[in-house]
Amino acid sequence: MKRIYFLLIIGLLSACQVKKTENLYVGHWIEIMPVNKQIVQGINLNADGTASSIGMETLKYENWELNDKQITLTGKSIGNGQTIDFNDTLDIIEITPYTMTLGKFDKYRINYYRVEDIPDVNDMDNLPNLLQRSEAGEDLETRIYKGTLPAASNPGIMYEITLYNYKNNKNGVFKAKLTYLEAEKGQDVVFEFAGLWNTLRGNKNTTTLQLIPFNNKADTMNFLYQEDKLIMLDKEFKKIRSPLNYTLKRE
Repeated sequence: MKRIYFLLIIGLLSACQVKKTENLYVGHWIEIMPVNKQIVQGINLNADGTASSIGMETLKYENWELNDKQITLTGKSIGNGQTIDFNDTLDIIEITPYTMTLGKFDKYRINYYRVEDIPDVNDMDNLPNLLQRSEAGEDLETRIYKGTLPAASNPGIMYEITLYNYKNNKNGVFKAKLTYLEAEKGQDVVFEFAGLWNTLRGNKNTTTLQLIPFNNKADTMNFLYQEDKLIMLDKEFKKIRSPLNYTLKRE
């Protein structure tokens, strides 16, 4: 009888450990470097074993399951006028409360980070929830740059760009408000959008930021970064040859 009780206790402890492990995976996971940087995409892993996709219309996750050091994702792939069931087993390279790395046959890896809420790229006030958090618990940094830059067909464009990132992280999200002065029958026209920004190193003395909008109707913007200002660059990351002002100053 004692042996039976002992086995029951071991079984309960094992079940609790499995449950605790599974809870580490439950949450909203965003790809750190998706193939298309203009899309925020990832996967929701729910406590009941169901799953769903974030930002992917053609790949619909439905369920997930842990098996030793692997995770199995099932769902439907939609495209070319047909829907196909899929069953994809991935190796768990690393899992922490903040990050998850999955791989397959050492051929590729997918890096994720956890977010508190399912991201809505159109919610300007909720953009920081798209950011990757670290175990060190760094503070959220918010930097605002403003300035009026030249325009071809109106008096100018007022830029207000807000950069969000956690301290020591070299990428983040941004929101931009562009006011085209007297652009339509003498009235100002305001255009707002958001996206991802990345740090691109030049030589050892320069740092360039590339701002990639979520909405592909807006253009990618390149800036030479200095602590107190951003200087707009052209598409080849070169300074714009003009005596006019292309500098945004930090507020």
